Amino acid sequence: MKIGSFVPEQTGSVLYAMAGDDCSLHHDLSRLTPKQQVDHQENQVLTCALQVALTGLGKPNDYVALSDPFVEPEWNNMLHQYADSFRAMGLETVPGCNWQYHPMNGYYESVAVDMPAVDLLNLYMISGSNVPLHANAEALRISQNVNSKLHFAENAPLAGIPVPRTQIFLKQDIAHGAADDFYAAHPGGVMVKLLGLAGSRNVFPTTSVANCLEQIAEYGGGIEVLLQERLDTQSWQEMTVDLTITPDTVEISNVRKILFAGGKWVGNYIAPDLVVSDAHAEVLIAVGNYARAQGHVADEGVNCGIDYFIKGDEVIVTEINARWTGGLFPAEFLRRLRISQPAVAFFDMIPCAHRDALMAFQAKHLFPSADSSFAYLPMGFTPFAMDIDGVECFIVWQVVTGDFGAFVQSRDASLPEASFPTATLILKESLS
Repeated sequence: MKIGSFVPEQTGSVLYAMAGDDCSLHHDLSRLTPKQQVDHQENQVLTCALQVALTGLGKPNDYVALSDPFVEPEWNNMLHQYADSFRAMGLETVPGCNWQYHPMNGYYESVAVDMPAVDLLNLYMISGSNVPLHANAEALRISQNVNSKLHFAENAPLAGIPVPRTQIFLKQDIAHGAADDFYAAHPGGVMVKLLGLAGSRNVFPTTSVANCLEQIAEYGGGIEVLLQERLDTQSWQEMTVDLTITPDTVEISNVRKILFAGGKWVGNYIAPDLVVSDAHAEVLIAVGNYARAQGHVADEGVNCGIDYFIKGDEVIVTEINARWTGGLFPAEFLRRLRISQPAVAFFDMIPCAHRDALMAFQAKHLFPSADSSFAYLPMGFTPFAMDIDGVECFIVWQVVTGDFGAFVQSRDASLPEASFPTATLILKESLS
């Protein structure tokens, strides 16, 4: 059995085993700072939504390793309702008899004990937490290098890949003035990047040295801190693509616009008018060649995401993610369902008390919907009740195709208050 972060288009049987792997790539999970512990737990929770999506993207002879909170009756019933929706949309899906349940802590150790006979074991990424499955020190070293923001910033320019102006300092040196000149040279702000974690938890803007030190206060003086020129989003547009890398080819599989709401990444905009020009493609393919030269490659094809900015023919690459990406899932849903309309893929919140109302809303507007100007594609949800301003909520992940404004209006007319609050921000801040 082969183990790796393969692209979704596999004909053989696959076990999908994906949990919160980002932090363990560079950190010992038993020695995390308090903030890292919280961020890691949030990442584990969010990954559960990806597990649900995998039951829709898989085939009848595939398997999905789910976290055991999905066993609880209210969440398990919802999981089966999602499976029904996936089939109604026209997806093959992984049958319920091929769903496995594993504890969130010790997830991969449990998966290793209950391995089905499959051709491929598909991980989110090769990481420290899933060593019980891959047991491959060289593969882990490759993953650490090619997924490292620091390694990429140092080595990409040597491969002719344009990156923002960047310097790397120890925290203790920043505290003693080493980064003063860098901040002075970039009055528009500086991005701070640290190793580990996901979903922008280790990437944040700063305005001064003091602001930087405040943001990284809990870390020791020996931590490496990457400081990078912050690009003006009035002039530059932030984009992302996924590549498929094989020993002989590097191909662009999809392109997306990154969506922010309230200053945080919340999803992606995917549309036919988002195209990769020849000038941009040349740089992006070069990044794929760079990743392949680092060892990120497989005969079956591996995925590699690229975050980059464009201005005219200019391209600046900010980082690469040699793994599955959050945007790969909706892009794959759209590809398999042959949807060419503009689409917004995003995470949002629903009060637990409104779970039945959500399922009714999904059923009414489920793709392919012919009675409205938009269609709804459920992808996943997290089986956890979280207190948000005194209201127990859970996270849902979805794609809305067609008129997003009409979706928001329908939400207002059909769902109780406090449903999909992020959708309002997306409409105002990213799609206006």
